[in-house]
Amino acid sequence: MNPSTDTATDTQGSEHMPQASETTVTAPAPVKLGKEDIPTVLGKLRTLVQNKTRFEPHDITPLGEEDVLQDFSLQANYALEARFEQRVINGYFTPSGNDCRCGSHEVGALAHAQEKERLRRAAGKLDNALRQAGQAYNAIEAGAYLPHAVKYWHLDTCVPCSGKGRIGCHTCHGATTETCWNCHGGRTVSCDAYGCYGSGKVSCSYCSGSGTVSEQVTDYITVQVPTTTYSNGSSHTSYHSETRTQYRTEHRNCYHCSYGKVSCNTCHGSGNINCGTCRASGKVTCRTCSGVGDLRCNPCDGSGKVGTAAWVDVHVTPGYSVSLPKQAPDDARRIRDKESVHSLAAIASSLTLAKVSIYNEDQPQEVDALYAAKLRIVRLDASCNAEKHHLVAYGTDLRWLTLDDIVEKLLRGDLKALSDALAGSADDGLFSAHVQGLLTPLRDVAASELNADVIESVLSGDADHAHVDVVSAEYANNVRTCVLGALRQVYTRLAKQFWWKSALAALAAAIAVWFFAGHGAAAVAGLLVTGAGYWLFNRKVKSVLSEALGGEQQAERAMGIAGKGRRNQLAQVLILAPASVAVLAASYGLPVRVRPAAPPQQAAMASAPVTPHAPAAVPPDASAAKAVKLYENGDKAQALAMLESLVGKGDAGAYGLYGWMLLMGEGKPGPVTAPTAQQREARQVAAKPLVGKGLLKNDSYALTAKGVMLAEGWQEPRNMARGLDLLKQAANKGNAQAMHLLGLYHVRGYQIPVNHKEARKWFTLAADKGSAGDIYNLGLMDWEGAGLKRPDRASAMQRWKIAAAMGEERAIKAVAQGQP
Repeated sequence: MNPSTDTATDTQGSEHMPQASETTVTAPAPVKLGKEDIPTVLGKLRTLVQNKTRFEPHDITPLGEEDVLQDFSLQANYALEARFEQRVINGYFTPSGNDCRCGSHEVGALAHAQEKERLRRAAGKLDNALRQAGQAYNAIEAGAYLPHAVKYWHLDTCVPCSGKGRIGCHTCHGATTETCWNCHGGRTVSCDAYGCYGSGKVSCSYCSGSGTVSEQVTDYITVQVPTTTYSNGSSHTSYHSETRTQYRTEHRNCYHCSYGKVSCNTCHGSGNINCGTCRASGKVTCRTCSGVGDLRCNPCDGSGKVGTAAWVDVHVTPGYSVSLPKQAPDDARRIRDKESVHSLAAIASSLTLAKVSIYNEDQPQEVDALYAAKLRIVRLDASCNAEKHHLVAYGTDLRWLTLDDIVEKLLRGDLKALSDALAGSADDGLFSAHVQGLLTPLRDVAASELNADVIESVLSGDADHAHVDVVSAEYANNVRTCVLGALRQVYTRLAKQFWWKSALAALAAAIAVWFFAGHGAAAVAGLLVTGAGYWLFNRKVKSVLSEALGGEQQAERAMGIAGKGRRNQLAQVLILAPASVAVLAASYGLPVRVRPAAPPQQAAMASAPVTPHAPAAVPPDASAAKAVKLYENGDKAQALAMLESLVGKGDAGAYGLYGWMLLMGEGKPGPVTAPTAQQREARQVAAKPLVGKGLLKNDSYALTAKGVMLAEGWQEPRNMARGLDLLKQAANKGNAQAMHLLGLYHVRGYQIPVNHKEARKWFTLAADKGSAGDIYNLGLMDWEGAGLKRPDRASAMQRWKIAAAMGEERAIKAVAQGQP
């Protein structure tokens, strides 16, 4: 038990100071063991050879043995320190029965006066503890050994609070409130409404802060519309009035605000609102004292008293050392240097207290305890393989000081045989696959369990290899190198025997599965067989090593050592790489398996023979650009067939023109007839998603189709302005259809005012693109004088002749009749 647990109320008898500075203690007689109970070095050596090597114990022959008890001394030094402690106390301090109240100037002096007395009492207590029977030499632990017996203390009235325990609040000075931190006593704060921020004004919601609003104004205008009639080769033009609608945008000042600003509804235009923190009072509860008006006094902690207390504790610090007699032999000194103090004490044959010394009896600061001890040392002379060896062991458990390489020399013979076998295997050639020459020396080395322990500890990176007292570090590295090299040769040579079998099996499996299921399944099957082959290879290695080493447990341990040393990696490559390459090459090199299609089922009853329309052939090099060229050249059926093929393949460039042709019903086989309302709606529904996809590519035909749908109100709310804008975008991209439609809308005045100039412009651009219909339209405008000062019949007839030559039916008829 640690004597430091004694309290400050020790009795006078328990702290009695011994009169002599040195006390001699008679050591008890050590326990004697029977001869048959004492372990022998020879028995331990033979047990090591029997349990950890493949050799027999009788291979060691004893020549002579010396068993002695070596005297040594263990000295325990205990340094005593009287530590003066002083603390500030307050009115909550509760003194014990032995504590003494004194004047404020006497507290420290009286405590210091106790130092010598406390040191003497601690030394006496330590002396009594050391002399107790059965007391361990290291039972005294470092720390407080003798606590204080009395505290000297003094308390005075606290000056800051005058003994009241409370002081006035320095923030509110007793008023319990303080100025509001938000409004600083002003009772109002800036308005934080969105847009106001103290200005009193926010943006108008009607004009969005601009101060002006826009209105759509409708004007009705009257225009003179000419009407031309033809009779007997002459024409007559008359005019009649029509009222048309014209739209315009008008800007005016907003009636709801002043220059885009209105008064803030939160602050009513003042820019300030009542403070929510103090509720417009300008005062809040004091945050320092929480509205109490005073605070607890910190020096006295609210007790009204403050003072000091002092006392003395004695601490002990033990230290240990070992000494030998001057005539001690060298092996005893080597043992002392090898083992620590506590380790020597643990293996000593006897350890008894011989003397306790106290230095400076008036103010003792050190106490020494001297222990007499005996350590068993056994020296054995033995012979092995006609060589003499000198072995030394020590302690009650007979730890080895030196084995003189007696066990290592036994093992070196097996190691040399394995090393020679490895050297011979290097000359066998690259393709050698025989392993029997390596298995016999490997079995002899592995039969010694000590070798396996050493190799595993070296591979684990331990600071000291296993059995460091039995074999040297050089031997440990040599046995590691030879065993790992032999295991690598075994793995590699077995892999040379097995790799082609694994590759052939994986290839056969891949081909077989390919015949029934195709490439993907063939690759999977081949790789699965490759993995199975690797598993079978490991089983083969385990079988060979089990037969060579004498059991599965030894084989698994050898395989674990090879894996930890990464000596099986080359074998893994030889097994897995060829099989994997063969499988992948076969999987991707074999032709694609195509199953013949099943013949179509014949109908039960034959219907009337119908000759289907032969679809247009689609060339293999079809593209959106070629489809557009076909359409512009008039081959619309071929263009439609090509576009259907491209859209089916997801060609984004084909959506625009395909949507336009579906919308207008172009490219369909058979005679052209006027569509019904249902057919027209079906076209619009089918074309709308395709037009939307074409708009993503900004396709000119998609822009044209979208413009027509907005202008006509097909599947979209009518928006003439937006429709014309899209048509203009398409016309600017060179789309003749968009130019034609813009000309028609302006000449007819459909939802927009009639504009012959704009119509002539777009018709002319379309005619320049080769549109025969628009050449005819220009001739018609010339005939009627639309956009001209007077009709120009000669120009009109000339245009019709050009259009007629291009195949325009209306122009042919006009030329034949001499009038439209």
